[in-house]
Amino acid sequence: MAKKDLTIVELEADPELSLDELCETCQITTSFICELVEYGTLEPKGVSIEVWRFDTRHLQRIQRVLRLQHDLEINLAGAALAMDLMDQIDQLKAQVELLEKSLKLGER
Repeated sequence: MAKKDLTIVELEADPELSLDELCETCQITTSFICELVEYGTLEPKGVSIEVWRFDTRHLQRIQRVLRLQHDLEINLAGAALAMDLMDQIDQLKAQVELLEKSLKLGER
């Protein structure tokens, strides 16, 4: 049997997008993204707008903001506040889950 050469392809686990790529993917403007960054809803990697990088987590957050605006007809400030509150709820749920696991381990 002939020996086959293997080619290893490294796949990016979480691809990053530039500001332009993000805007094109989400069909939104750069000013919209800048507002989300100002409100703290998005925290891109990079020190300036020219080098900002976004990952798939940012795509999900943008989709959530757009749904909040569409479904609840709230402005961007309200959507940012809602996102902050949802983040806090997620953190609290994670803490409760961790505490519950710790209690269960302590009972054994």
